[in-house]
Amino acid sequence: MINNARKDVYLLSYASSVGGPGPGCGEGPLFLQHSSLFANLTNAGASLHWQLTTTPNPTDESKLLSVQRQCTRLANEVSQLVHDKKFFITLGGDHSCAIGTWSGVKNAMPEQNLGLIWIDAHMDSHTPLTSPSGNIHGMPIACLLGYGEPILTKIGASTAKFKPENICMIGIRSFEEGEANLLKQLNIRIIGMDEVQHRGLADVLTEAIDIATQGTHGYGLSIDIDSIDPEDAPGTDVAEENGLSGQELCQAAQIFAADTRLIGAEIAEFDPGRDQDQKTEKLITKLVSAITLGK
Repeated sequence: MINNARKDVYLLSYASSVGGPGPGCGEGPLFLQHSSLFANLTNAGASLHWQLTTTPNPTDESKLLSVQRQCTRLANEVSQLVHDKKFFITLGGDHSCAIGTWSGVKNAMPEQNLGLIWIDAHMDSHTPLTSPSGNIHGMPIACLLGYGEPILTKIGASTAKFKPENICMIGIRSFEEGEANLLKQLNIRIIGMDEVQHRGLADVLTEAIDIATQGTHGYGLSIDIDSIDPEDAPGTDVAEENGLSGQELCQAAQIFAADTRLIGAEIAEFDPGRDQDQKTEKLITKLVSAITLGK
């Protein structure tokens, strides 16, 4: 166990899938709230504080407005936690939660540059003009950089939340031309699976932390469950073959526990209905343990 581990963990549930292709992952945060495996983190030394649950509202006029409303609530809660110097983890739900999570961090630190490590099978960098599906869970990176629907890009701070040079994306292996062109234009560092497998995840994360902390006040960590190989984490809605090793990710993620520059984290796109033998549930529990307790 790492000596500087974070024992107090403030948990935010984005129990929504309106930004994705189906309803499954919206149940993920609610499932974890009642998971005995997840609750066992307290036996390992963590003190879990459930702070907020956002859910879709039947009165929401559209998916866009539902995401905007929920992400605004999430951003407000995150902003307060960051202001109070409390370590948080957002549990999604679809990955549109990232718009709220990191907008909230920026709102609490408007004058500071921030970094982001994005671990995902997908680039999530579409705008409404490039997205084949129109699903908002494929747009958070673009929104956080100031591209896309104004009601999403202006949540919290009205400016871009990150500089492109402080974002590193890991595990990418499925994307479309439009979003790839945007990231290429912005010169964002993308580490695909071939490079991860060649170098090893621990080495890749070291580079990612260097990128996320270069000239910044701190950084965030966002993990999409579909970044992990479906053999290790079947409980997700948009599974992609040839992903990260769950065991290697949990082991490598221990590096974050003692890094005081890590402001908060999120784990998104867990669909308990697709899980098998509690594989994904166990893996998420191990990931939270690694990030917070270093074990």
